Amino acid sequence: MSRTTPTPPKPARVIARRRNGAARRVEISAQEMEEAFRLLQYAPAPEARQLRDKFAAILRPVCFWASSRTEPHSNYPAWGHCAAFVGAPNERCVEHQWPLPADVPDPFPDRCTVTLDEELQDSRWVRYSGGLRCPFNRRTESDRCAHHDPRDRELCGYPLGDGGTCATPQGVFACHDHRYRRLTDVRDRLERLPLTLGCDFCNAAAGESCTNGNGRVVAFHKKRVNSVQGSEEYQDLSDTIEWLSR
Repeated sequence: MSRTTPTPPKPARVIARRRNGAARRVEISAQEMEEAFRLLQYAPAPEARQLRDKFAAILRPVCFWASSRTEPHSNYPAWGHCAAFVGAPNERCVEHQWPLPADVPDPFPDRCTVTLDEELQDSRWVRYSGGLRCPFNRRTESDRCAHHDPRDRELCGYPLGDGGTCATPQGVFACHDHRYRRLTDVRDRLERLPLTLGCDFCNAAAGESCTNGNGRVVAFHKKRVNSVQGSEEYQDLSDTIEWLSR
């Protein structure tokens, strides 16, 4: 059987210089840094120890998981490598030891069992998970979360041009394609909410705009705005805006 010849490291090179001609930044291969780290272990000076610790932090391996999908027009993984530190190369972190072998207990028994991949194209999933497995808790009587096991009322439902409605699950996050349109609509409804009540300041009836002493239309008076802020509809619209903005 033929042996694989290891690829020799690329020679170090200066990639930036100071104005006086001295090197500013140097590109060096990990192999050469590992060799320097090994030699520094034999140097007893405190300065060598500090440099060795710095190299150790740089060379510390991370979980080797990466998505099996590739970026469009590229050979690079669509997601990965995971940034979690591990003890040695070719190890996976706890988040990426999934699916678990039959004899290994689930370290997160309340978590959704779905493997994330395409969801990680959405920055919201990256922010909440940073890993392979869905970060949200299972719903009752299911091994999946509200996003991966949605009910009819948890679908987007935004009207589409063909007469149908969007079926994207949004039990956890609002539909990425329609969230901003919904956000605009809900904000408009919240701004018009004072129209549902009369104004005690200028005596405008419900549905009429506020006016000043000369009868000219003005912005809603503060007293009229304050009168709707404690209402259930105001709170529902505010909560929806907060959810859509996540």
